[in-house]
This record gives sequence, C-alpha cells and structure tokens, in this order.
Amino acid sequence: MQHLDYEQITEKYIDTVYRIAISYTKTQADADDVVQQTFLKLLTKNVVFADEEHVKRWLIRVCVNECNSLFSSFWRKNVISMEEAGGPEQILGELQFESRQHSDLFDAIRSLSPKLRVVIYLFYYEGYATKDIAEILHMKEATVRTRLVSARKILKEQLKEAWEDE
Repeated sequence: MQHLDYEQITEKYIDTVYRIAISYTKTQADADDVVQQTFLKLLTKNVVFADEEHVKRWLIRVCVNECNSLFSSFWRKNVISMEEAGGPEQILGELQFESRQHSDLFDAIRSLSPKLRVVIYLFYYEGYATKDIAEILHMKEATVRTRLVSARKILKEQLKEAWEDE
C-alpha cells in the first residue's frame, strides 16, 4: 500500500474504528491499542480492496477481531485495569451530554455485552443493514437480528427504569 493511500484511509476511518474499539473495550488505553493494531495490519498486509466500502468493512472486521483477541488473552482474563477498578466515571472521563436522556442512553449502551454493543453500533450509528453486519462479523443474519432484538429489549427495560425515576 502506498503511503498516501494509507494516510487517506487512516484519516477517513480512524474515528469509526476508534468508536467500535471504545464500545468493545470501554477503556481509552485498550481502544488505542486496538486502533493501533488495526491500522498496523492495514499497513503490513497486502490486501487489495475493491472499493471504499470494502476498506471500511475490512477495517471493522479487523477491529472486532483485535478486540476479541484482547479479551481472550491470559492477561486480560486475569487482571483488572486501574480504570475499571476506579468505576465507570474513570473509563471515559467526564462526558457532557445535551440532556439526561442522552446520558442514560449512553450508560445503557455501555452496560451491554460487547457482542450486543457492536451490532447496535453498526446498525444505528454506521447505518448497516443486518445482512451487511452479518457479512462484516462473519455470522448468520438471524444471529444479528437476534442480538439486535436482545439489545433493544435490555435497553428498553433499563431506560424505562431510568426515565421513570425522574
């Protein structure tokens, strides 16, 4: 891959890859590591891309694989980071939201398992159809739909409780 192409791809997709990584890992440090590994693979692998969509899908798939690798490592299974031990407010710093409902939604999404968070992110934030998400994540379309339904059900229950408390 040529240097100029790499810079353009990195500039265009780094935010998307970072958002997926942070939604999976919940810590800035781990997300940074995943993003770095993802773009390092882009630089070192000789992948021929058909078009821009192929580049984006490839990066998302590699990012998800890197997140899974991070969680399956011996170190990750047996050690808790300082950020995780310090509580949820330490994970992403002080975020400001337009309303309490946006804050509640963010917290509810963060409480989902990584498998549910990634399909929610790809469906609602990246605008992929369930068929596309299935291709990106190498799973059946029915599995994607099941995860979306499960995530929506959990979010509905959590947000209903949060909004009833107000």
